[in-house]
Parts: sequence; structure tokens; C-alpha cells
Amino acid sequence: MSKELTVVHNEKDLFYYLQKIRLLESKRINDEKIENSKEVKEEKATFKGTMKNISNFFERGVMSYAKLAEDIDAEIKKFEENHPNVIDDETALSLAKDLFAEDKYGMAKLLFASTIVLDDEYNYKYVEDGLGAASSILYENKEALVEIKKQLFENYNAIAPNVLSNTQKGILMGVAAASLIGIVTMPAIMSVGLSATALAAHSFGLGVITLEAVLMSAAITGFTYGGMKLYNDAKIKKEFLELSPEKNAFYLAIQCTYIQRMKDQVGEEEFKEQLDAILRDLGTLKSDLDYYLFVERESTKENKAKVKSFHEFDNRLLKVLGV
Repeated sequence: MSKELTVVHNEKDLFYYLQKIRLLESKRINDEKIENSKEVKEEKATFKGTMKNISNFFERGVMSYAKLAEDIDAEIKKFEENHPNVIDDETALSLAKDLFAEDKYGMAKLLFASTIVLDDEYNYKYVEDGLGAASSILYENKEALVEIKKQLFENYNAIAPNVLSNTQKGILMGVAAASLIGIVTMPAIMSVGLSATALAAHSFGLGVITLEAVLMSAAITGFTYGGMKLYNDAKIKKEFLELSPEKNAFYLAIQCTYIQRMKDQVGEEEFKEQLDAILRDLGTLKSDLDYYLFVERESTKENKAKVKSFHEFDNRLLKVLGV
């Protein structure tokens, strides 16, 4: 990563840029629809006997798109008031590469992608088209973000105790953002043995680093939960185990989506090695969860739901892997 990008720009700058891209893509498409409707109206109006009905039909279409244009412009105005200084296209393209240059298996980028597909801060129109425009920047592939959204939501809904609601989207988006920052920070924690609680809060604009995010970042990267120097700290273990069932299910859905995408991107032996490591880490988490539920009998309602999510994760993974 270049020194300039490290110092000046980070993941939140790229996130805001992609929000802008999604909004502008909506405006571009809607403006195009307005112009196309006007052109078709003029062309069709030349036929005798149908002029009035066809004219009325296309007039309604133009008015509908015009109303949509007002809504889109209002969202763009709101965005520009919140973020008057967004990075330019060239910087965004460089940042999209630099931020994830060391992300061998794509977990950090997947977490970042999750913040995008869960984002409903603005009332996005033409959602898939906007995601396509953002995906072209982040993945150099127009379809990637739409595919990730589909996979992540399907996996979450298969694993979670409740279907993903709009409120939950906002909560989980903040957790994903904080976990992404945790991935960047975790190597420093591991190398010097700092307590996770010693981390200064780092605003993403939508969430901050929390203990849960740092621990989960460890669990879904090479810095495993079971191998953390903090692992024997009973307070930290307990806080981790007190995650809500929805957050627990989200992490499992992220894992499932990660496995789902990685299996087509690496060789068979490398995939087996990575899958084994992930399942071992999840086994450690599940073992601790079982202890608190069956031995200590703490938070039984919530922990029962989380145990069920682990079982649903297994079932979902069987389907994802075609076993």
C-alpha cells in the first residue's frame, strides 16, 4: 500500500465514494428513462386514431420518472451535505486495490462488500444497477456485489433465528464495518499482546471498533480465536459468547459466504486446508457456547438460539458444498 493512501485515505473514504456512485447511477438510469419515454411518446403520437391514448400513457410514464428524479436528487443532496469532499475516481480505483492488496482469500473485501450490500442509509433506486456500478470499482466485475448480496442474504436467512429485517441490516452493517477495521488492527494486537479493550475507538461513520468485532475479526482470519493471547481471559470469552443470536448468525453467514466464494477461487488442496482451519475455529466457539449453555446454564434462551444457528450453519454448508 502506498504511503499516501495509508496516511490520507482509508476504507470509509472508499465506502462514501461507492455510496455516491450508487446514487449517481440511479440518476443516470432514471434520466435516461425520462428521455426514452419522451422520444417514444413523440414517435408513437404520429399514428392516427391512437394519439390521445398513447400520449396519455407515455405522459404518465414521464411524470412517474420525474417524481422518481425528485426523490433521487433529494438523496444526492443529502449525501453531498454529509460528505462534501469525496475522493475522485482515480483515487477510488487505486484505493480499491491498495486496501485489499494483502487480502489473499478475500475475507476483508467480503466484509467490506457486506457493508455495501447492507447499506440503506440513503433511499437507493435501481438497486442492482447501483451495486453493479460499485462492483465495477471494487471487484472490476459488475456482477460480484449483486452475487454477494444474494449469497449473504440466503445464507443468513437459512442460519438465523429470524429473517433479516431493515433494522438488523443497520446493526449488522456496523458490526461488519468494525470487523473490517479489526482485521487491519489485529496483527498489531497479536504481535505486542495488547488488550483488545485498549484499542481506541475508530469511527467508520457507521460503527466503531468493539470487543466483539475485534474478537470476530480474529476468528475469521489467520489470527484465530483459540490462539489469541486474550483467550484465557474469562471476561473476554464471556463477552464474546454474549453476542446476540442475530450477530452470531451473521458471522456464521459471513463464514458460509466466504467458504462458498473461496471454493471456486483456489485449488482443491488449498481449499481443504483453509476449510479445515475455519471449521476448527468454529468448533472452538461452539464448544465454549455449549459450556455456557449446558454447564453454566447462562442466557439459556439466547444461547439455545445460537446453538441452533450452528446446526443450521452445518446444514447450509452441506448445501453450499454439494455434500
